[in-house]
Amino acid sequence: MSNRNHWMNEVTNVRQLRDELRLKAHLLRSDLRAELDHLETQWERLERDLAPVREAMGTTARELGATTRDLLHTLRVGYTRIRDAVKQAV
Repeated sequence: MSNRNHWMNEVTNVRQLRDELRLKAHLLRSDLRAELDHLETQWERLERDLAPVREAMGTTARELGATTRDLLHTLRVGYTRIRDAVKQAV
């Protein structure tokens, strides 16, 4: 799998996790809701930053930049934490 496909798959996985949590948002405690709101702002930034990458041909992981990779990691960790808290609450 190419680096570009790897990162696009990673984005897709985080997007699916995000969508799942948005559907369950009404169950969240207020502190988790605040964290989800913060992650949503970061998600919008990631989507905006990746738009040109999706259009570019032959994009490599290096071209994504450390900031984008760090943001993607932060989003995955945050969404996973909220998902796990929701599972425990249900």
